[in-house]
Amino acid sequence: MDNKKYVSELFYDCFDSPLGPLWLVAGKKGLSYLIRGKEEDVFLAEIKRRTGVFPQKKLNQMSRWRAALVRYFSGEAITFDGPFFFSEGTPFQQNVWQTLLKIPYGSVRGYQWVGDRLGLKRAGRAIGNACGKNPIPVIIPCHRVVRQNGTLGGYTGGIEIKKKLLALEGVTPKQDLLSSHFLGNGESNETT
Repeated sequence: MDNKKYVSELFYDCFDSPLGPLWLVAGKKGLSYLIRGKEEDVFLAEIKRRTGVFPQKKLNQMSRWRAALVRYFSGEAITFDGPFFFSEGTPFQQNVWQTLLKIPYGSVRGYQWVGDRLGLKRAGRAIGNACGKNPIPVIIPCHRVVRQNGTLGGYTGGIEIKKKLLALEGVTPKQDLLSSHFLGNGESNETT
């Protein structure tokens, strides 16, 4: 289904983060994009290409997202509640993104954990591809998904960004991933 036709009005703002500028884009139905490190004109052209709409700069529409990011980058263990509106992505990808929201701050999970929640076996590659297409990184925490052996794997924003985000949340690569932070073999500390 092409969700682009449902996007009629978009708002944007830029948040200066420790990772560089983060461009936030939302519509009336929810946050749709977080794009890192582009010049404003390049960012606007990308959103126009992806949605068919030029967003309007409206700080009041974006204030709750800015406030949440300030808290997150200050080291506060927060949960980003949404609402989210995915103007792109397959239904499978959108289900993966929704599932990523269940990974708690300061924890990591393996691709199989995500697959188990979706009722899928051996879907690691497809889940990894969906993570790579995540339109709202940081907020939808694809950085919390690691390989089954506890190593980091890839990250669209670059492995150094993934390390920084995990370090901010108190997770250090490999050593901690194999300890209490990592529940990747179907185990879970969440209530279902």
